[in-house]
Amino acid sequence: MGYSKSVLTRAAQILRERRASAESKAQQQREAVLKVCPELITIEREMSATGLAAVRAVGDPQHARKTVQALAKRNLELQEERRRLLKSAGFEETCLQPAYTCAKCSDTGYLDGKPCACRRKLLRDLAFQELAAQSPLKLSDFQSFRLDLYDDTPDETGLVPREEMAAILSICKAYADGFSEHADSLFLYGKTGLGKTHLSLAIAAAAIEKGYGVVYGSAPTLLGKLEKERFGRAPDADTESLLADCDLLILDDLGAEYTTGYTKAALYELLNTRLLRGKPTILNSNLTFPELEARYTDRVTSRILGNYTVLHFAGGDMRIRLR
Repeated sequence: MGYSKSVLTRAAQILRERRASAESKAQQQREAVLKVCPELITIEREMSATGLAAVRAVGDPQHARKTVQALAKRNLELQEERRRLLKSAGFEETCLQPAYTCAKCSDTGYLDGKPCACRRKLLRDLAFQELAAQSPLKLSDFQSFRLDLYDDTPDETGLVPREEMAAILSICKAYADGFSEHADSLFLYGKTGLGKTHLSLAIAAAAIEKGYGVVYGSAPTLLGKLEKERFGRAPDADTESLLADCDLLILDDLGAEYTTGYTKAALYELLNTRLLRGKPTILNSNLTFPELEARYTDRVTSRILGNYTVLHFAGGDMRIRLR
């Protein structure tokens, strides 16, 4: 999964904290139990001794089986003795074991060498939080997309905005439902305030829920970061790799950035790299295709026209109508 470095780092930190907290509490509980049941120390010492003796006995082929069986029997007797001691003092048998958040992987995040379900869920939750901090994600889902705000009469082009947007909403829902790491790329364009960001973020939420890593940002912000890193003003960052490798990249407000020779080249390189790797990208812009070509040259425009599903948003500014 193409999760950001910050999400992966934070997930590892949380898992370490969970494990350390569980083990610290278990140690405190153990100390409290030993004050009430000091005999427990003797029992556990003998259990450790029988375990060590069993290991040593394996090296003696002539007597190994009989010795190991005897030691195993004694170990079971000691376990029962420990259970009765704890019960008589009012403690549960599990009171000495750490209460990990995930009992399956003991809060390591891995089970049998593979990522545990708890780690996958944690990554999704953190990715969602990171995206929400950068965008109005909590306001952006398919259910809250209001078709009633679009005109139901033909506009100057002869199209009915509400009908056009109903079709786009259906396409975006289907795209989100079937999203995969090799889904098509989308180009959403039209005037400001028509719901491009809303539907992009609704798709992002669905992708995160499926466990995919999503990076969302405005073109001015992300291209600006690339430029700073390219010219050494942010040497420790690695935005270029993050944008190229994430499962889904959403580049919002394309065309609003300050355009330079570098940003033009960086945009082309980013879009081309993701296309070559078969990774989906969602571009949102207020620019028409002639305006895009004038700003970025036909190399960028041809990549979009030839490889993206193009959705034209129609109607008047919904934000004005909502106000």
